[in-house]
Amino acid sequence: MVGKNKIVVFILFSLMQTTILFAQSKIKLIDKSSSEVIYLAHVKFSNIKTNEFKWAISDEQGVVLNPFHDSTKVEISYTGYEKKTQLLAPNEVLTIKLETASFGLNELVVTANFIPVELKESVYDVKTISEEKIASKGAPSLREVLNTELNFRTNNGHVNETSINLNGLSGNHVKIMVDGVPVEGRLSGNIDLSQLNLNEIEKIEVIDGPTSVAYGTNALAGTINLITKKNQLNNFSFNLKSYYESVGQYNISGNVGFKIKENQFKISGGRNFFDGFANPDTSRFKTWKPREQYFGSFLYYRRIKHLKLSYILDAFTETMTSRGERRAPYYITAFDTYYNTQRLTNKLLLNGRISPNYFIDLTLSHAYFNRTRNIYFKDLTTLKQTITDSDSDQDTTVFNNYLFRGVFTQKNDSIKLNYSIGTELKRDDVFAQRVIDKNQWLGDYALFATLDYKPIKAITIKPAVRYAYNTRYQAPIVPSLNLLLDVNDNLQFKTSYAKGFRAPDLKELYLEFHYNATINLWGNTNLIAENSDHFNFSAHFHKKIKNHQIQFTPKVYYSKINNLISLVQTSDVDWTYQNVDFLTTRGTSFLMEYRYKKINLNVGYNFYGNYNSMFDQQNFKNKFFYTNDVNSSVALKLDSLNLSFNLNYKYTGLIRNNYLTEQKDIKESYIGDYHTFDFSLTKLLFNKKLSTTLGVKNIFDVKEVLMVGDVFGVSNQSNATSLNVLWGRSYFVSLNYNF
Repeated sequence: MVGKNKIVVFILFSLMQTTILFAQSKIKLIDKSSSEVIYLAHVKFSNIKTNEFKWAISDEQGVVLNPFHDSTKVEISYTGYEKKTQLLAPNEVLTIKLETASFGLNELVVTANFIPVELKESVYDVKTISEEKIASKGAPSLREVLNTELNFRTNNGHVNETSINLNGLSGNHVKIMVDGVPVEGRLSGNIDLSQLNLNEIEKIEVIDGPTSVAYGTNALAGTINLITKKNQLNNFSFNLKSYYESVGQYNISGNVGFKIKENQFKISGGRNFFDGFANPDTSRFKTWKPREQYFGSFLYYRRIKHLKLSYILDAFTETMTSRGERRAPYYITAFDTYYNTQRLTNKLLLNGRISPNYFIDLTLSHAYFNRTRNIYFKDLTTLKQTITDSDSDQDTTVFNNYLFRGVFTQKNDSIKLNYSIGTELKRDDVFAQRVIDKNQWLGDYALFATLDYKPIKAITIKPAVRYAYNTRYQAPIVPSLNLLLDVNDNLQFKTSYAKGFRAPDLKELYLEFHYNATINLWGNTNLIAENSDHFNFSAHFHKKIKNHQIQFTPKVYYSKINNLISLVQTSDVDWTYQNVDFLTTRGTSFLMEYRYKKINLNVGYNFYGNYNSMFDQQNFKNKFFYTNDVNSSVALKLDSLNLSFNLNYKYTGLIRNNYLTEQKDIKESYIGDYHTFDFSLTKLLFNKKLSTTLGVKNIFDVKEVLMVGDVFGVSNQSNATSLNVLWGRSYFVSLNYNF
């Protein structure tokens, strides 16, 4: 009996020794300030004895198991947090607290990468505009966010659409997307930014420079990607927003979300109303036209292991009213014009990790855009109105866009060479009164690929290429090359060369418009795509000393657009789209950010010039025209009071160009400079469920600036002596309630 007991004791002792010997050490990751667990953090385990290393990812409890049984060096990285290195002994269990990172350098960005990449590891210069910054600006639309950002200028177009100019390049060279899906409905090459509301937007990512390899046409100057909110933490959520601005804006919106097991549903909607604005307001005619917008969306979201599935249905309708001046001699009649726009977008998105080192990003979408213009003759005594008889007064344009994009990516931090391969299949249809045969279409079918090569840890080399077949024009092969030198934790250098292109759109190919007896506008089926060469170089230096953090980002850039598509007068009455010349831009910018505790200071400067070869003539000396922008902001948070202050200043410099007079003489044109200054205050109430923002925009009360002739991107068809840039000083209040 004693012998049997000895055997049992020996077996139990052996099992205990074996358990101790092979017990697996582990770490648990939590946020230092909130103590919340951190999910999906990247952890590198390095065996100190053998120098072997392996990667792992934290689970839903923030736990990561050590794959080795020896002493191990642990390196942890996660979006929004400082990287941390820790030694882990055999059998040890550690809880590691991560601190918030400086300047969001560890923030994840996805635009043009197709997988989440830390900002400082991205070869692209990506700028992020957060939801918090959008709210502090009191910005209900994309127009109001961008008009105070460095490098951007916004213009009020001929039919009151808001267009943009980026580093001297007009809006038809800027790709605008929502969740990677292009926004349809370009008017004169531009998307109306006032129609892009930001109620369900989580952040905006901006890439300054071509992304034609990833996104094809219209991405010469840069890309703006609006990313919607998808995931919610609680089983039920409710949000209600209201916004009032003294210029005559009254907005209200809301959403309700449900979470049933792994399935999430959200329904949202709202109304934006703008009274219109004129300077001075002495008649029924408004410089800034009245608008009434209704919008709604439905979202379904589900996590399937490490994949994220989203279906989004967005609907939008707008009526913009242009009331005409009273007509002489009795001033009791007028012509009123109504612009009605409908947008409907269906998106199915599937993206994420399919294995530890492989990712997919799939996009399937249909976008519908319908815009009608109707002109009415109105009796101002009876208010009766009758649609006019002229065919040229009434117009309908319908766009349908069908898109499939699929990207497969290998990303293994343990090897030197990774890659992405993708395809994009796109079809555009247009129905319009002013195109040949009223109905045209084109297809664009592309393959693209990128390599991500790291010969040593500090260097990343990323070549890429796109090949496309287009049914209507010769699409160029588009290459790019990006280099990233990570000198140390404080200093980086980025440089890139990229080929870009802009395809002729369907109106440029097939336009047939007889405006009156003196003007005929014609498309041209022989147009070839614009192509560009773009180069930029930037440095990124950041340093943290105790509570002081500072970052400097100088940059130089150069672009040349060949085969620029322009309207050219071919007879006394005929104008035709042709490939005629090239446009060159070059410039430099400098950004500085400084943080001390809860104070954040930003200063930016951009100096750039344009050269348009259209004016290369024997008896005229053509030249570069230079301009500059300055912006700065100060943000202060008082956490103990749940209070924050924001100041924003921007100087928009004088912009010049040449233009042709009716007598074919070359004259110098310009748009005057101006200063804007905004202030806002945000207070959190009721356990941070209610956010109240009060502010004043355009404190200097700027409304218009001097204008002479045509400036690239802004046509002065009426030979006006001024350009409306803003609607003067205004005051706003915004309420945002979350439950």
